[in-house]
Amino acid sequence: MKHWLAVLACVGLWASTVQAAERALDLRAYLALVEAHNPELNAAQKQRGQALAEERIARAYPNPDIEIGAGSWQPRAGGRSGDVSTLGISQRIELPSVREARIGAARSGIAVTDALIETVRQQVGYAAIQAWYDALRRGAEFALANENAALLGAMRDRVRARVDVGEAPRFELTRIETEVLVARNLAESARLRLEEARAVMRRLSGNRLPTAFLLDPAEPPRSTLQPLPVLQALVLENHPSLRVLVAENARARARLEQELALRNPQPTLQLLQSRDPDTRQQLVGVALPLPLWDRRSGQIAAAQSAIEIVAAQREAQRAQLLRELDSAYARFNIAQRLTESFDTGLLAQSESALRVAEAAYRAGERGFLEVLDAQRTLRAVRTDYIQARFDRLAAQLDIERLLAQDPYSLR
Repeated sequence: MKHWLAVLACVGLWASTVQAAERALDLRAYLALVEAHNPELNAAQKQRGQALAEERIARAYPNPDIEIGAGSWQPRAGGRSGDVSTLGISQRIELPSVREARIGAARSGIAVTDALIETVRQQVGYAAIQAWYDALRRGAEFALANENAALLGAMRDRVRARVDVGEAPRFELTRIETEVLVARNLAESARLRLEEARAVMRRLSGNRLPTAFLLDPAEPPRSTLQPLPVLQALVLENHPSLRVLVAENARARARLEQELALRNPQPTLQLLQSRDPDTRQQLVGVALPLPLWDRRSGQIAAAQSAIEIVAAQREAQRAQLLRELDSAYARFNIAQRLTESFDTGLLAQSESALRVAEAAYRAGERGFLEVLDAQRTLRAVRTDYIQARFDRLAAQLDIERLLAQDPYSLR
């Protein structure tokens, strides 16, 4: 029974494939497709180019302004008339404190983008692994439904033979035929759920998978869980969403420094040359804005509020991650105990009860209703066993996701 689920998954997926591929797709190959072709991940990775461009913008120096004018000179009394012209060039001189703060904010933006890309990469990777195991679970459920329909079909044949020779009433045949129809409907529903799980896998891989494909049911080895306090510390240290907020905090502080630096007037160097028929003038000057009415108090307050908002978001995110870890850890332990109860005797007892009921029915000691009840019990136990195993696996995947373990390392 230890490998019963893997066998069922393999059989179910092979039986449900109409046009099978020559080689079964394993998890490593599937993750490689997802990492290379997932549209959401590709879109997130494109954002880094925009962040790098924003850093280039931040490093750029302001362009100079040039002013050219021409006209005519006509004196009111005496003097010469003629043409006049002016030429002026002005260059804003950026304060080093303003420039450094702006570049620092852009660099923090790159760090934010990198952390966001890693967050999306983690989410997509674990969604792909979850979809993989969900397809295996649906395959196991499909195989179980087919097995149940086949067993009920064989039982129907035996009941029909007994009804034909007068050893059983006809209502038993009607009852078992109803059970067979129900079992076939359940098998068809299981097949549709399997196709839905495959559709999710195709979407995550950027539709790089064919309509029909086989899955290798082998599970990669997974490490045992560490104590909860150790996991909590690791989550708070490694989760990429917290790194996003750390980088956002650095960017907000850089913007605050920029706003504080912008309170100081930034000079503009001016060179001016003018000509008229009698004179030629050359002027050098400096223009300074006077911060009389606007001391950028609103911009500074907004930048300070952004820092406080990021700090609050970080604390909220820390609490959310710890809640998710506590929930996943509890779900794992519950599913682990359920799985152990199935492995240590519940499955074997249900199978033994069905064999006893069938033997008693063949011997004429019990009615077929007892066999149906035993069959339903075994089907329910097997279904619950599949659910418990995949619940345990889903909880462990959630814990690994919270620990920010690389989902693509299976390759």
